[in-house]
Amino acid sequence: MARYSSQFPDPVVLVTVATPQKRNVMTVGWASPVSFDPPILMVSIAPARVTHDLILEAGEFGVSILGEGQKELSTLAGTLHGDSHDKLGMPQFTTIQGERLAVPLIAGARACFECRLVEHHSIGDHTVFYGEVLRMTVDESVSPLVLFNGVYYALGEERGRYP
Repeated sequence: MARYSSQFPDPVVLVTVATPQKRNVMTVGWASPVSFDPPILMVSIAPARVTHDLILEAGEFGVSILGEGQKELSTLAGTLHGDSHDKLGMPQFTTIQGERLAVPLIAGARACFECRLVEHHSIGDHTVFYGEVLRMTVDESVSPLVLFNGVYYALGEERGRYP
């Protein structure tokens, strides 16, 4: 059952956070909207990840849905450890500063969300962080990057509209 989650196709999502002492970015496999009013989304992060404690300290975080041309960012953010690398300082990462919160966001992403931490709960081997979306930007010209069963994909042809 260890790879059960790989059967869910997901947008490729990076979570960013900054405190006065440290900043970090990581790739997350589990991110989703959970409420329309107020707008709240969740990200699930293992306690061993550097980003976990930084979110608790900062009380806020950024979420960026990567575009189909940003696969390298996902790989770097997901394979390098935040204790030994300033990933956001690497030349591959271009960030923009949040307007409502002090969170870095990934430039060129399909969508970016500035989130104020409203709750967090430990469940199983992860902590689910709930963030109220205070600001969102979307670039409709960018197609989202998708991960399914360990393989990156771009969206294919449209098959119809959901009612």
